[in-house]
Amino acid sequence: MGGSIMNKILLINLPIQSYVQRDFAKLHNYNPALGLLSLGTWLEFNGYTPIIIDLCFERKTLKDILNIIKEENPVLIGISVYTETIDMAVQLSKAIKESFPDAKIALGGAHPTLAPEDSISSDYVDFVIRKEGESILLELVEAIISNQKTIKYSDIPGLVYKKNSEVVKNPLRRPIEDLDLLPIVKRELVDIERYGNNVAISTGRGCPGKCIYCAATSLSGASIRMRDVKNVFMEIVNLKTVSKGEIFQIQIVDDTFTSDPERVKEFCKLIRGHKLNIFWNCESRVDSISEELLDSMASSGCKAIQYGIESGSQDVLDKIRKGIDLEVARSIIDLTYNKRILPILSFMFGHFCDTKDTMGETLEFMKEMFSKYKLELALSFNTPFPGTWQHTNMDKLGMRFVTQRKSALNLLEPVVETDAFDTDDQRELFVEARPYL
Repeated sequence: MGGSIMNKILLINLPIQSYVQRDFAKLHNYNPALGLLSLGTWLEFNGYTPIIIDLCFERKTLKDILNIIKEENPVLIGISVYTETIDMAVQLSKAIKESFPDAKIALGGAHPTLAPEDSISSDYVDFVIRKEGESILLELVEAIISNQKTIKYSDIPGLVYKKNSEVVKNPLRRPIEDLDLLPIVKRELVDIERYGNNVAISTGRGCPGKCIYCAATSLSGASIRMRDVKNVFMEIVNLKTVSKGEIFQIQIVDDTFTSDPERVKEFCKLIRGHKLNIFWNCESRVDSISEELLDSMASSGCKAIQYGIESGSQDVLDKIRKGIDLEVARSIIDLTYNKRILPILSFMFGHFCDTKDTMGETLEFMKEMFSKYKLELALSFNTPFPGTWQHTNMDKLGMRFVTQRKSALNLLEPVVETDAFDTDDQRELFVEARPYL
């Protein structure tokens, strides 16, 4: 690699090969990876130069990436990884190391956080960053540049590294308690034109849910940490400014945006009071919504709320610890629709306690919702990701993987079976559900 100032960090987002990603990018304008933008903003705030390559959007070849590494000579190459892209990440790391043996490569994101040993087992991966990466990444770069004189690898909580070919797993780092201390994400780190008129923002981290199929708690913590709504409001104002007013739709990506109703009302009041003229949508739970809250949200431009229903069987919902009542769900969906907010409902086939009959109940619930409201429905296959309670307890739950391909763990193909159902049962029901999706 060429000689340049040692302050550049290359951050790479790998492509997720699924029709959901492609269709979403086509229909709703693409959103560059929020996690990498957040890390890049933090690095720049601390005097470094981030270079972001988002392969979900940019069609770059391996040769293109190697040329960028040769030209920019980054201190560190960070790759964001999901379970379905871990094999791809290792292949890319191998190709980089073959051309640049001294390159330092770190994997971060969902899979490295939840399965660090699996992620660092490759000879071509130097580091794994677990959970929130801002402080870890900054300290790691300082350690690399100073040859561990400023800070040692062993002193960086949340880092996994190798010492004399042995894997060392440092204790986890405490979550960032005050998210307002982080700078507002700098969208200009990538071409702002990519956004079209739609952009994703994060206003909090963490999820208090205990759903056995979800890794949110393992990834970002069991308690919700929230940004001040004035901080969020300023981000939206900034977005309107840097996009010259082109952005008018906001997607709030928090797991449960409405968990603090008073905060949401304050947010809505700010949007209304300053006449920002934006539409926005969010994710929520049916047990975190009231009519009063829906009125406030509707009056400030909320156009859609996604509710995770997951099953049409109350028995299944209880066993997967979803913590919702189907009758309450029906009433909240009805209320949301009548407030002129589109309910988007998500479901899954293949829970450990499912049978062909209970999946049939889910299909009937979907049909009921579609015929009554013409709703947007989403359906996926239950997938035991590393870090979830159900993955740790698969044997106890009677679940078996039918594939060893990590790339298959994408929610879009059935990967588990039990004594009560197989993958063909799930596929057949999915085909029946397709007209309502």
